[in-house]
Amino acid sequence: MTDFRALFIQFQDHLAPRLDVYEQALYLYILRHTIAVGETEATIGFKSARKKMAFGVGTAGTPPSEGTIYEKLKSLETKGCIKVLSSERTGTRLRLIPPHEIPGVIPVAVPEAALTLDQMDFFEIPENRTLILEREGRRCFYCLAGLNAENHVIEHVISRPNGDNSYRNVVASCRQCNNRKSAETAEDFLRTLYREGLLSSEDFKGRLSQLDRLRVGDLRPTLK
Repeated sequence: MTDFRALFIQFQDHLAPRLDVYEQALYLYILRHTIAVGETEATIGFKSARKKMAFGVGTAGTPPSEGTIYEKLKSLETKGCIKVLSSERTGTRLRLIPPHEIPGVIPVAVPEAALTLDQMDFFEIPENRTLILEREGRRCFYCLAGLNAENHVIEHVISRPNGDNSYRNVVASCRQCNNRKSAETAEDFLRTLYREGLLSSEDFKGRLSQLDRLRVGDLRPTLK
């Protein structure tokens, strides 16, 4: 069964803009006598049919002339919209071509290329921010304090504009560390936390090691 909703949308959105008003009226009239009644072809006597399809552009209420109708039939065939099969005693036998079968009418959807992990934005996109929180095991990258969905921020290790939004340059941080770090380098800030006793010697070394792993791309978030 023909999906007339899809057919009409295809006609109105993609084919009609390529046709003048006479061609549109003629195409729809032929559609009514072919696809709409389950036929692929029809023989139409346009001498009488022209009076039923549309008004002309001359005197109000005057149908298009026979000459105009046959001129528009030729232009529709040139545009691939119909196929004139023969001229018979009762009229012109033709086949209507649905919009999706006319080459070049329906745009071909081009799938968007999937971003690589290095191309993904882990700062601006909310669901990607969550992946960074999960990567950190829900602990602050700097001081190892426990984090949840409400008390964390996504922090640039190298501040913008020099730093980007890639997974190699963003970490989950508690708000206190984010505020204190400011423009300090990550190494210097970790040393500050160590001197203040907020990181043990073992934790300090571990944080520096994680920082190195982050920069070389070893700390890859798990994509869902």
